[in-house]
Amino acid sequence: MRTARGIDLALGEGAKVDVAGVTARLKRGADMLNLGPGSFAVRREAGALVVELSPGEAAIAAVGVDAQQALTFRLRVPITDAKDTPQEIVADVHGGPIWLSTLGVHEGDMGLFDVARTSIVSRARIVLSADGQTLGVDGEGRLKNLSLQSAALADEPIAGLDLAWRAKATGKLDGSKIVAEDAEIDLGALRLIARGEYEHAGASHRVRGSFEVPLTACHSMLDSVPKGVVAKLHGMRLAGSFGIEGKLRFDTANLDRTFSLDWGISNTCRVAEMPPELSVDRFRRAFQRLVYGPGGQRVEVESGPGTPEWVPYEDISRFMEVAVLTTEDGGFHRHHGFDEEAIKNSIRENLRKRRFVRGASTVSMQLAKNLYLERTKSVARKLQETLLTMYLEQELTKEQIMELYLNVVEFGPLVYGIGAAARHYFNTTAAQLSLGQALYLASILPNPNVQHFSSSGEVTPAWSGYLRKLMEIAHKRRRLSDEELEKGLQETVVRGSPAPHLAPRPLAEDVEESMAEEQGGTWAAP
Repeated sequence: MRTARGIDLALGEGAKVDVAGVTARLKRGADMLNLGPGSFAVRREAGALVVELSPGEAAIAAVGVDAQQALTFRLRVPITDAKDTPQEIVADVHGGPIWLSTLGVHEGDMGLFDVARTSIVSRARIVLSADGQTLGVDGEGRLKNLSLQSAALADEPIAGLDLAWRAKATGKLDGSKIVAEDAEIDLGALRLIARGEYEHAGASHRVRGSFEVPLTACHSMLDSVPKGVVAKLHGMRLAGSFGIEGKLRFDTANLDRTFSLDWGISNTCRVAEMPPELSVDRFRRAFQRLVYGPGGQRVEVESGPGTPEWVPYEDISRFMEVAVLTTEDGGFHRHHGFDEEAIKNSIRENLRKRRFVRGASTVSMQLAKNLYLERTKSVARKLQETLLTMYLEQELTKEQIMELYLNVVEFGPLVYGIGAAARHYFNTTAAQLSLGQALYLASILPNPNVQHFSSSGEVTPAWSGYLRKLMEIAHKRRRLSDEELEKGLQETVVRGSPAPHLAPRPLAEDVEESMAEEQGGTWAAP
């Protein structure tokens, strides 16, 4: 406001300044966004200073006036305290469609490409309150044929994205409060609608809101996603429909009392057609797949029924499934690939730690990753994992899923599958694994490159204590009999020893003391 009044004194009544060839360059880390050249105009108008930015006429004419309409940024700043003059600072972004290249955006800016074919339309108003504390946004816009490359989104370039949005929201400039009365993002037939508010005070972050994806045909949703995002699923066809409505509420100052996430899902999606290279039929016989070596190098291995390392479900110790259900996926036999309670718990714990510390991956999701996907982390990979998990649950029984999982999962550097793991660690077969051995193998699945054996070959006291706690959890969930628990608690798991060492059950205080010594303080589950 002070700057505007200074400019006003310099201009004088009725004055106007026009500047052509204005360019701007925005930087964010290594990324850059170029804008211009365009025209810049400043003039006085009814007690206000008006600033306008728009692309140069020559730039529009070069492409063709019929194909484009100017996109103008207009800022109105009051320069008088008169009561009949609005004191808010108002910015309008209005116009289009216009190509990003006409706005001066370069190929490669912020990962964008084909900018000469990407158009933008905007009808938005931004209002800064008279006291300079609150910002309001009300508008809508659309980006058509957007193309970009981003490792966070997908491994491959994303081309032809058609993205529309609308929003009505207000917020404090200091970020202490944001209220979204109405917000919507449309990606083709896929729509996400959200409403809610966010407040920040001290160390507390409070959120309350609702979200909705209206009921839509599943294949229309899939068709709305750019091919680069679902590149591995080319040829998949879906049937049915999907919709979700939900509410979220939490206060990070007291997550245990305030966290609430509820949703209702209408989901009849199913895979109607799958290309042969993705069909589960190929896993019913020997198949080739890529795994990763100690240095991250990709190695092709043979797997599947009939291959030397393959172990049929009935030849795997029952303790191995008990162990996996205890450590990895307690709801395996209840859910259809996605554990809703685990998802909610994961979100709550990640909020508590203010970073990603816990996932909600089920056995079926892990199997989809191991069979089909590489180790990159992106939105595209997660979406493909979701659809492939749905497909595996649709086509396979739980027993078949568990058999496949135990035969392809990684237990250590170039140790893939339960047969290889049983031999590598304990010089035994998958059928002969004891409870303690099975739990040890399941316990290292989250990080198979880290081992927990002492120099004598025995599992360290801390990890032995962890295994005993897992045994008690399995018993409480009725996956172990009293006799199996008692025998398991007497085990000492030893690397290279087919038969575990048995000893009287240690006193609880001795176990806790040894674990605390190894951890350098109070023991916590690994």
